[in-house]
This record gives sequence, C-alpha cells and structure tokens, in this order.
Amino acid sequence: MQLTAVAKGKQERWFRTVRAQLLATLSEADTASLEALNRRLWAWVEAEYHHSPHRGLEGVTPLDRWAMSEAVPKLPVGLDLDALFLFEAKRRVQRDRTVSLSGALFEVDAALVGESVTLRYDPSVPAARGIEVWHEGRFVERARPLDAYANCFVRRNRPTQGLEVDTPAATPRASGIALRKLSPQGKESR
Repeated sequence: MQLTAVAKGKQERWFRTVRAQLLATLSEADTASLEALNRRLWAWVEAEYHHSPHRGLEGVTPLDRWAMSEAVPKLPVGLDLDALFLFEAKRRVQRDRTVSLSGALFEVDAALVGESVTLRYDPSVPAARGIEVWHEGRFVERARPLDAYANCFVRRNRPTQGLEVDTPAATPRASGIALRKLSPQGKESR
C-alpha cells in the first residue's frame, strides 16, 4: 500500500506532535511496560489530542470535526484485518519436507522441497494452531506440527550418487565378426 504525499505529511505531523507533547511528559512508570505505555498514549489521545484545535482542521478540534461529518465511518469491505497483522518469516523447505519456526518443526507439502516459502503466523497464538504457508505470493496450505515417527517412513526421492554423463554414449563400431554365423563348436565336439 502506497501513501500519498499528503498522507505521509499527516503521519509525520502526528509523530512530531506525539514526540513534542507526549514523550516529554512520560514518567518511568509509563515506560515500564508496553501495556503501561499504551494506557498512557490512549489517555493522552482521548484527553488532550482530540480536544486541542488543529491548524490543519482550520482551528477545529478533531473530535468536533468528526462529529460534524455526515459520512458514517466504514470499514473496507472484504478486508481481513487479522491477516494484515500476521508476522512473516522466510524459510527453505528441507529434504524431509519440514520447516522450522521458533524452535519447532512443521511439515509442508512435499512439492515445496528445496523451495523458499513464507510462513505467516500470529505470535500470540500457539504455532500448532495455525501457520500459513505461502509460496510465490499465493497461499498453499497450513503447516502441520511434525509427526517425527510418521515422517521417518516417508519415501523420498534421493539423487543418485553416480556421475551423470552430459552426452550419450557413442554407438559401438562393428567388429566384423558375425556371431550368428559361428557354429556352436563346443556342442559338436562333445
């Protein structure tokens, strides 16, 4: 998703305001944890930011501007918000058709052996409950936790250990001896 220059400017202005008005007032208790920092941020947004006049809104507060709007806020149709916030990790599928994530092994489709895949997951959910496997920008399947016992019996295509010749062998030249015309002399002499 690309942002226009106006949208980028608004984002930059937002962060400048947060740095100037909020960060300067934070105490050590506010930064003790992410939860405490989020609480302090939301309190500042609700108590100060939404109630202060903005030059970009012609001196109107964001809360008043939103209240004057006739348009009802709408969420985009068909957009899966949960999918937008999934973490991603790139992995190469091993010969035993497994990938590792956070120290655990998962099985994927054997057709992906040797390929690079993208694993998409929610870190707050146990990995066994859902890891999406994506290949070349398309969803392939959900990875399954490795069943080590069953995986050891999977038949795998192993490359040959011998050397392969690039050119076919030459046709042998004729020796001049016709084996069909030879009589079985060993049988007649007995």
